[in-house]
Order: sequence, then structure tokens, then C-alpha cells
Amino acid sequence: MKYFLILIATLFLLNITSKAQEQTDTTRIKRIMPGDIEAARRIHRAELNDPIRPAWHLTIAEGKGFPFDPNGAIFIDGVYHLWHIYQDENSCHWQHLSSIDLFHWRWYSNDLQPLSGDPEHDIFSGNAFLANDGNVVLAYHGLGTDGNCVAYGNQKDMNHWTKPKTNPIAKPGWDPHMWVDGDTYYQISGGVPSAKHPNPPVLYVGDSYDKPMKKIGGFMTHNMPGVNDFEDISCPDFFKLGDKWVLLCISHARGGRYYIGTWDGKQFNPESHHRMNWPGGTFFAPETLLDNMGRRILWAWVLDRKSGVSSGTMSMPRVLTLSKDKLSLNIEPPKEVEHLRYNPTEEKPFSVAAGQSVTLNNIAGNSIEMDIVISPGKAKRFGVKVFCSKDGREQTPIVIDRDKDKLQIDMRQSGLNKPDYTEFAMAFASPDPKNNPVIETEDAPFTVKSGEKVRLRIFLDKSMLEVFANGRQCITQVIYPTLKDAVNVQVFAEDAPIKAEEIKAWKLFPAMQW
Repeated sequence: MKYFLILIATLFLLNITSKAQEQTDTTRIKRIMPGDIEAARRIHRAELNDPIRPAWHLTIAEGKGFPFDPNGAIFIDGVYHLWHIYQDENSCHWQHLSSIDLFHWRWYSNDLQPLSGDPEHDIFSGNAFLANDGNVVLAYHGLGTDGNCVAYGNQKDMNHWTKPKTNPIAKPGWDPHMWVDGDTYYQISGGVPSAKHPNPPVLYVGDSYDKPMKKIGGFMTHNMPGVNDFEDISCPDFFKLGDKWVLLCISHARGGRYYIGTWDGKQFNPESHHRMNWPGGTFFAPETLLDNMGRRILWAWVLDRKSGVSSGTMSMPRVLTLSKDKLSLNIEPPKEVEHLRYNPTEEKPFSVAAGQSVTLNNIAGNSIEMDIVISPGKAKRFGVKVFCSKDGREQTPIVIDRDKDKLQIDMRQSGLNKPDYTEFAMAFASPDPKNNPVIETEDAPFTVKSGEKVRLRIFLDKSMLEVFANGRQCITQVIYPTLKDAVNVQVFAEDAPIKAEEIKAWKLFPAMQW
């Protein structure tokens, strides 16, 4: 009887402890209400069945992320960390994710939000860096403060953040990029977008990341030819590559772009300027990190032209290196994409006559990687068509135009119900917000050197198309075919014969959970 009473008492105490833990857990996380699980399952089923939702690109978990800027990319203790802006019914905040292989991501429950008592009411774009005291610092624009703020936390616990009472530490301010060199903390404050003449970026300095910073003056010595006077410098990312410095940024009207030049600790002197997005394109808000292999890795927000169950997708990660002339960037996919490959397939070499298109026998699909080497001979215009229906009503040609020195994606027949592709990524920052011309092809500069073969690495992911050409150029587009058989691939030549010397392909396994 004695042992029986002890057992009853023990079970009673365990029950109390269990209930206390349950109350603690449900206080810490919102209690699951009746119907929540079935509602979540409905969302997941809809995501799995969504014909345009990418399967291996980093895509929003649920909802509509607009904006969906990548932010705060940093590599710590073998882990890639990335944040993105997410706009819910209350405000814009940063959602935290992490990965060890660049493709499979874990969501964090504690994101960076404007809280009661904070000077900001929304959190906009910025970056992350490692401070001298070992803390990870997140710099961001605090909407409502007219300035830039910070939050910081221990690098061993990337889930809890402290905001200093001195926020905003840089005012006036816009999209910041912050870093430390020696004992000096630097911050670039971008120029607020405008349809007329946006302010140029300015430089702030300080001896601490959590105290007010001093405005020094203009960040750049001058701008470059080919940059429109209505282009702002937002979402800046500034880093050293080789013996040069690179300023990645956007203009809200034109999208992603970059400068290469020199930095003397006081001003950036640009020597060249290049686009990463062209009229009709959707590549926006680039963000990079440096990993333990010395790789400079980039993501960007790819603006949707249509929304399915959810809206918000990043480009696949890109590895950036400096070209031999030190005036442009080489751009390659990361090796980690090979971990997604399965069912490898090859085609035997074949020739394509002028005016002919050859449909591949063994390679087709809408979630694949292709590696194609073409010997162009005397051909001036040739390439690969993807998302092709058997009747030809839907097709998206990837064109090499040697006369015009262009790599082109032709959207004219990309879908029976295709959206309008427009010149300006965001019309409000263009010279005439009411006039945004429709664009039929996205054209990126690309020169085929004398005697050079063309190697195209083509990645398809349902509505995503990304093309890497000879490691020197990359172009991204969203494509919305509607016909179920729009999965065929063709090699074509327009004016002279070409030879397809190597054609390899792999299916790519979904990396996203839903």
C-alpha cells in the first residue's frame, strides 16, 4: 500500500509538471487552435499542387512576400544565414533562415520585428556583419525614423537580438550597408528612390556599432556613363574582391546592377558599371556573403509576374569572381546544386541545319539542369528553346545573337496567358510612372569570342528560368507556360549550321518542403 501511494503521488507530480511545461510551451508559442492543423494541411496541399511554385529555389513558406528582399546574409560556424523581408498584416519584418548546403533551408521562429517602444514601425533592407566584440550586427532601415538602426546578438545564438536605445544610429538614412575595418565602423546609406533625381549615397563612420555615427559626405566620387539620372542606389552591398571593390545595388527602376572600383577608406571610386537585370527582367535587391571557402555568394529577389498559392522567390545562389580585366564579374552556379541532381541523361552530338530546330529525344521537363556546349561555326543567331509544347504554341527561346553581342530570353510565346513584361522593374521610380512600355525580349550583353564555343548552363524550376553563359553572364526570368506538354527542349539555328557537341541533363530534386 505504501509503494502504491508513492506511485500515485509520483504520477500526480509528473502530471503537474507536464501541465506546467505545457502551459510554458503554449505561452512561448501560440496555442494550436481547433482547425489549425487541417488548415495547414490545406495550405501544404495547395503549395504542392501549385503549377508555378518553384520546387528547389528558396521560396517563401506561405503568404505573399512583397517586398521579398534578401538581407543579412552571413556565414557563421559552418552555417549560411539569410533573412528576407516579409510583410504581414501588421508590418514589414525580417524572417530568419539558415542552411548548410545553400539549397535546403530551416525557418526560425524568432524573426526581427518592430516591437513596442522601438522607434521604427517597419524594418526595411540592410545587412549583417561580425563586429569586433564577436557580436553579429544587423543593420537596417527603420521606417518611421528617417534613419538606420541596428540590432545585435551573440553569434552562438542567432535567434535573439538586442536593439540599442540609441537607434537610429545614422540619420538621415536609407537602405544601409555596414562593416568594420580595424577600429572604425562604416555605413553606406543609400539614396531614397525618386522619379526625379534621388539623393546619392552617403558615408557614415563611428567607433562603435551601437552609438550615433558621424556623416562624412558622399560615398562615391562620381557616377558612371550609362546610369540614368533617375536611378537610385538602394540595397547596397559593398565588399572587396581580389584587389578591387564591388558595390552591388539596385535602382528601383532598373533592378540589380554593380560597380567595380577602388576604395581609399573615405570614398569609392568606380571604374566600371554593369547590369544584372535588363528591361523586362525581374532580378532585384542582391545580397551576398563570404563563406569559409572564400566564395562570394549572391542571392536576389526574383519579382513574380503572377502569384500562385504564395509569392516570393530568391534566385538560385551565384558565385562571383573578378574577371581577368578586373572590370566585370564572372558568375557561376555553386557546386552544391549537384546534390539535387538525379537521373542523369545525355544526348549524342548532332548538327543543326540553318533554319532548323531539333527536339531532344531524351531530355525534357520543367525542373531540370542542362549543360549544353555548342560549336557555332559561322552562325550568328542560334540557341536553345525551353518550355516547348509539341504544337509550338508555347516556347521560350534562349538566343545567342553574335551580331548584336546579346544573350536573349524571348518571352513572346512563353505562355498562352503570359503576363506583361515591362521596361521598368518598379514604375514609381521611373521618369514617367504612368508609362511603362511592354518588353518582348530580355537582352543581356554577351560577346562570343573568335573561335569560342558557347556553354550554356540552363536551370528550370517550374516558373523559373536561369541561364549561365560561359561563366561570364547570367540572365534570370519568370516564365508561365500553361500547356501540360510544354516541357520539351529544342536546339535551333537560324542563319547557318551549328553543332551541339555536348548535351547533359539532370532532374533536380525538390529542396523546399512544400
